[in-house]
Amino acid sequence: MSIELAETTHNQVALLALAWGVSESEAVQRLVEHFQRTSTPKKSSKEGMIDVHALYEGVRVEGFYDPAAESVTVTRGPAQGRYKSPSGAAAAVLRAQNPKVSASRNGWSFWIITDTASPLQTIRN
Repeated sequence: MSIELAETTHNQVALLALAWGVSESEAVQRLVEHFQRTSTPKKSSKEGMIDVHALYEGVRVEGFYDPAAESVTVTRGPAQGRYKSPSGAAAAVLRAQNPKVSASRNGWSFWIITDTASPLQTIRN
């Protein structure tokens, strides 16, 4: 089986293969495996949960997202507790950290999946 690649893409794969000391096919396999590992968020130590965090005004807030309930529990930082939605959790963090600003936030873009550094939005149902 073979696939067609643009010349520049083939040259990049060949360069990676040379650097890694493997065949071009093995280089592609490594890239695919790396993508699979980094694009699938790992579950939190809490069963079925996904570790998330946010940075707001230089403060890192940590918690976990429950995909079944679509809720966020803040475990470290301001506004610790369980919230019915990512946006509710984001608003609570904003109110706790800076009561003078509007607490209206899209929690799906506020929270970051810790393992992949992707916005929570990327796994939204």
